[in-house]
Amino acid sequence: MVIDKDIDLEAGAAALKAWLITQPHLPQNIHPLLLKRYVHSTKGDLEYAKKIFVHGYTIRHNNPHIFGNRDPLEPKVQNVLKAIDMVPLPAVETSEDKFVFFRLVDCDPEKFHFNDVIRTFFIIADSRMVQPDIPMNDGGDIPIFDMNGFTLRHLTKVVLSTLRVYMKYAQEAHPVRLKAIHVINCTPFLDKVMYVVKPFMKKKLHFHLPNSEALYEHVPREVIFQNFDEIAKQKADWFKRLESLREYFTDDTRWKIDETRRTNYHKSQGTVELSGSLRTLEID
Repeated sequence: MVIDKDIDLEAGAAALKAWLITQPHLPQNIHPLLLKRYVHSTKGDLEYAKKIFVHGYTIRHNNPHIFGNRDPLEPKVQNVLKAIDMVPLPAVETSEDKFVFFRLVDCDPEKFHFNDVIRTFFIIADSRMVQPDIPMNDGGDIPIFDMNGFTLRHLTKVVLSTLRVYMKYAQEAHPVRLKAIHVINCTPFLDKVMYVVKPFMKKKLHFHLPNSEALYEHVPREVIFQNFDEIAKQKADWFKRLESLREYFTDDTRWKIDETRRTNYHKSQGTVELSGSLRTLEID
């Protein structure tokens, strides 16, 4: 990959837009800021940017149960947002990294529908890509998953095929510089699924037990809110942002591949095939 600290984001985005015109089957109505993020995340390597663009939209095309029906006001999405905090955190002065915090608010496993959770996760992720206050700097993206309240009953509802799609897109196709993934307040049974998750991992995955201080060797302490009111304030802000982006998410010209316009069809390399759920795991 070309590493260039003086990336011309405007020129790179213009070049990607010109290239898209030669690929009529791909979505053409791409947000200008999103094009810049493809350039930034690949450090100015336009050929790599094209590759992850095609890879990402192919994954989307092959998985409509995750990347379809993207209305952020749709009841299932709203239910997820009420049951789970999915909060992009404000920047901190001591780090250029960007942090997103996830945790259960309603711990009832009967309200935990994994496909809806991941579909909503990607709505949040895509909304971040078109926010001008999410900086494109030398820092990386670091999601933090708080497992407090996550039980064996939640675990049995994890769909393996969907988990793999999430891992594949997040690591190979999302236009960010993914630095690491941290999982905090881990309960002992989570090691039972490490053999499932580990083969999908290309970035550093860190597990932290309850009351562990190890997270702060990687993440500034001030990143993690101790004040629940502050989290609620951030969440309310993102609810408003999602509502304002409703038309953006429901506009298919921004998201869908049109196979009838493909001029040189090749079978997708992004197809993900894995069936089943974690119900099939043996748990002692």
